[in-house]
Amino acid sequence: MIASEHPELDEDAQSDVDSEALDLSTGERRLVTQPYDLGVKGIVDDIAQGNIALDIQYQRKYVWDRSKASRLIESLLLNIPIPVCYFAEDENGVYEVIDGLQRLTTIRDFLLDDFALSGLPVLSELEGKKFSELAPRDRRRLENRTIRCIVITEDSHPDIKFDVFERLNTGAATLTAQELRNSVYRGPFNDSLRELAQAEYFTDLVGTANKRMDLEEVVLRFLALVSDLDEYKPPLRQFLNEYMRGHRQEPINQEDAQRFADCCVVAGKILGDSPFRVPGSKNLLNKALFDAVMVPIAHSDHGALEAAGASAVRAVLEALLQDEQFQTAIGRATADRQRMIYRVGAFAHGLRRLDVHVDLPDAFDDPSDDFDFS
Repeated sequence: MIASEHPELDEDAQSDVDSEALDLSTGERRLVTQPYDLGVKGIVDDIAQGNIALDIQYQRKYVWDRSKASRLIESLLLNIPIPVCYFAEDENGVYEVIDGLQRLTTIRDFLLDDFALSGLPVLSELEGKKFSELAPRDRRRLENRTIRCIVITEDSHPDIKFDVFERLNTGAATLTAQELRNSVYRGPFNDSLRELAQAEYFTDLVGTANKRMDLEEVVLRFLALVSDLDEYKPPLRQFLNEYMRGHRQEPINQEDAQRFADCCVVAGKILGDSPFRVPGSKNLLNKALFDAVMVPIAHSDHGALEAAGASAVRAVLEALLQDEQFQTAIGRATADRQRMIYRVGAFAHGLRRLDVHVDLPDAFDDPSDDFDFS
């Protein structure tokens, strides 16, 4: 079985895409930061006024229990230093919290009387008290405490800013690249990306399980590769970052959305159920295999594709899945440009042999047997 001989073909083995270093030239390494010591009361007021945003679309929400939250408040009352919080300034001057969400949410909730202190190891006399029930001296002490905050300003280069987000994202529930994009590049494009990821014509092909925003990333890969295939260069996550950042302020246009829908319908008709599942794998979706199939379909004559017949097209894909070079191109270092050219070009070449016109850039026209994937 392919899966036993090549376990790297499982979708879960494609973490190399997220771990590749960003390609930043010297001129792009511009990181502008500004430190502030912000008072607790001022932070809570800024959150209420929308100047500090806690409601960014992270997968990881507020998870602290009341005992842990109470210990933070106790630390502030005891003047014990707490870790620095990091903000990113958006184009409207709003500070988005990228590290410190649990701490700042706790502080806001306590000052709004949302919970009472519990499990305090030192200030046991405050057990069971809400903020409004503290002595005036303790309330003032808490409100006047300052927290060191580092703001990554809007002047910073977008890619280095994304890199900082990743470096700060070191908690137990580490975010994937797409979860980070979901937060960093919020806007109409991201909203419509989520809508397409839930479309039935798409989930019929790949399943409804959407672990860590995998389906949104697959739709993004389709849109970016189909649109800018000739410009593709690794790392893939930076290529996807740039595409999403460049389109963030507008919803996915109707033409692109319709092309995605049409390609999904055609793929379902011709390739049947689970067409992006490597034989023997437990995963319904191999992202690199999705690229290899869907990008040529997007650039092909759909009438000729259907006329070629489902059995003939399936035979092309089945033959490729037995090919060692193709297995490598969808199994390891999948963001590599040679592997991208090979897997997309190989399926396109197979379709052309069935007299299906596929209009791809020249580099993808006839994959060479001379690629060295070792």
